[in-house]
Amino acid sequence: MALIVQKYGGTSVGSTARIKAVAQRIKKTLAGENQVVVVVSAMGKTTDGLVKLAQEISSNPSRREMDMLLSTGEQVSIALLSMALQESGQAAISLTGAQVGIVTEAHHSRARILNIKTERIERHLSQGKVVVVAGFQGITNFDDFEITTLGRGGSDTSAVALAAALKAARCEIYTDVPGILTTDPRIVPEARLMSEVTCDEMLELASLGAKVLHPRAVEIARNYGVPLLVLSSWSEEPGTLVISPLPQPRAIAGLEIVRAVDAVEFDTDQAKVALLRVPDRPGIAARLFGEIALQNVDVDLIIQSIHEGNSNDIAFTVIEKVLNKAEAVAEAIAPVLRSHPAKTEEAEVAIERKIAKIAIAGAGMIGRPGIAAKMFATLAEAGVNIEMISTSEVKVSCVIDAADGKKAIAALCQAFEIDSSPVKQPSALPNSQPLPPVRGVALDLNQARLAIRHVRDLPGMAAKIFSVLAENNISVDMIIQSQRCRIINNIASRDIAFTVAQADAKIAQTVLQQLAKEIHCGEVLLDTEIAKVSVVGAGMMGQPGVAAKMFAALSAKAINIQMITTSEIKISCVVAESEGVTALQVIHEAFELAGKEKIEVPA
Repeated sequence: MALIVQKYGGTSVGSTARIKAVAQRIKKTLAGENQVVVVVSAMGKTTDGLVKLAQEISSNPSRREMDMLLSTGEQVSIALLSMALQESGQAAISLTGAQVGIVTEAHHSRARILNIKTERIERHLSQGKVVVVAGFQGITNFDDFEITTLGRGGSDTSAVALAAALKAARCEIYTDVPGILTTDPRIVPEARLMSEVTCDEMLELASLGAKVLHPRAVEIARNYGVPLLVLSSWSEEPGTLVISPLPQPRAIAGLEIVRAVDAVEFDTDQAKVALLRVPDRPGIAARLFGEIALQNVDVDLIIQSIHEGNSNDIAFTVIEKVLNKAEAVAEAIAPVLRSHPAKTEEAEVAIERKIAKIAIAGAGMIGRPGIAAKMFATLAEAGVNIEMISTSEVKVSCVIDAADGKKAIAALCQAFEIDSSPVKQPSALPNSQPLPPVRGVALDLNQARLAIRHVRDLPGMAAKIFSVLAENNISVDMIIQSQRCRIINNIASRDIAFTVAQADAKIAQTVLQQLAKEIHCGEVLLDTEIAKVSVVGAGMMGQPGVAAKMFAALSAKAINIQMITTSEIKISCVVAESEGVTALQVIHEAFELAGKEKIEVPA
């Protein structure tokens, strides 16, 4: 007998007919002598309707009362589903988050789960009942019973947290698509269903806007080793298995308040190549990295900073033994760039050998403002200057002087309470199957870019910038520091650019304009008309040419790349918002990710 947790989203329980269909699916699961806990969302657009009602009453309703209101949506769903199960002859009971014993932080509308008291669920399961739980909600404690909600993706989070607490055999997430697809089927109907995906890949895809699973849910699954199966409630497709690494022993107490950073990684086998003042036009990155791929040179970090005038900078790192090849390619291309009629200054190749890459990694940093700022502040306090920055949802990497390596490691390990820090490898698929270089393509149209000009090139400047954002609860995504160093009044300076959610963009610009006066920076620029397109795949490590193929696909459609940033398993490009959908489509086609059938998403 296995314990299975199932979660059904709002479209899956959007009508009484759908609720009856879900009840029958649950009974099929029970036929295998299984025990079942079910987590459900509010019906269809119920939550949107409740929000609208609140807005008709108040332009600024309190978060506490909004939690009280929104938590009622799931109570309707659990009661109706329990009735449907009982009507079919199956014993069932509905329980709210409070009745289940889901204890959260006292942060209304965005609480994280602290603990789950499983005794009541286990008692009902032992009596042969299906336990139907309201997702998205909990309580602060058992004295005040203050109702809280978990924010976006809360039902996914509730389900995986319950699976972890109950030590369930697996957690099944039922949605309106057949599983995890290579991209959004609303944009590319031929998107292919993946049978398996690693947790590392899913964390990146979820954070990049793939709405099938919320990254908080993937984070819990990864930390507690919960097998996740993503399925459609509309079909009998086998779905996608999200594979978690073998879990380390963890207490359920503090379930979502895990350590944000669980590794500090350091690599001294690095050298940097930078092309400065290259023309800002489509095809430059494709030409450069295409030639590098032909030389079978594997590239690690890649950054392209924001343009200034008609030019920008591209920098990348390689292992030292292939530096000569990479330098030769860059030197061969530079004269071609210098002859371009749009140039304002001559392109230049800069090489740096005595560098190292230091990174912090951890699924817990997702959605938590201030992690990057803490890293930058820690390095600044240790007197370590940052030469390059590259980010992903679960890692922040910095290039530093190799001579600063020991004190940088010691400072970061102390700051993030890391005792030992082995280099982490992405989790592999079963049976040692080779991983494809690109697993999926994601598009994010909800970001804005800010750039701060002429930031003094001194330890601590990045820390000040990102600390003030963290103090205003603003999460930062891509971060890029320009390679070009300008000398103004005998002071060296660089530009720093980054992306944030569009909803936070104006606030971020305002607080940074105030900071810029204090730290004597230049202007703060805001661009809301951008899109971020990314490829993700654990198999891209050690396979030269992945970046080149992505950049070439964009170049073929004359799509200009405005920013580039990478991690070991992800490459992201910022392009114009108007070209975002086309960018996703051509990249998906370039990597031959399409399936033979069109995916239809229920309305």
